[in-house]
Amino acid sequence: MRYLLDTHVFLWMAAAPDRLSQKAREIVSRKNDRLYLSAASGWEIALLRNLGRIELPDEPQRFIPEAMQQLSVMPIPIGFSTAIAAANLPLIHRDPFDRIIIAEAEKERMIVMTKDKKFAEYGIQSLW
Repeated sequence: MRYLLDTHVFLWMAAAPDRLSQKAREIVSRKNDRLYLSAASGWEIALLRNLGRIELPDEPQRFIPEAMQQLSVMPIPIGFSTAIAAANLPLIHRDPFDRIIIAEAEKERMIVMTKDKKFAEYGIQSLW
């Protein structure tokens, strides 16, 4: 299976794995499942750090790729088709970072790992 991580899930995997649900912990520990992180999450993490809303053990440009490598998470760039699809989504969710993740999950037919219940309202598969 292929899972697209919501930003908070990636941060919890890297710094607070006990905050993950039991199901999420089982999935991230399996070797045959693939985990992905959108470039939107990298953007969001850097922005949150710059706004002082989160603390990171290192600069985002080092922390994010190092954590991705350590956790075996693969990157997904933001393409024009994803950006346009995100803009055209119904306004159920107004967070632009989450809208990119939702559009990417629809496009790539991935399951989103998130605690956010609004994701399911888009008809995509999500789990927590």
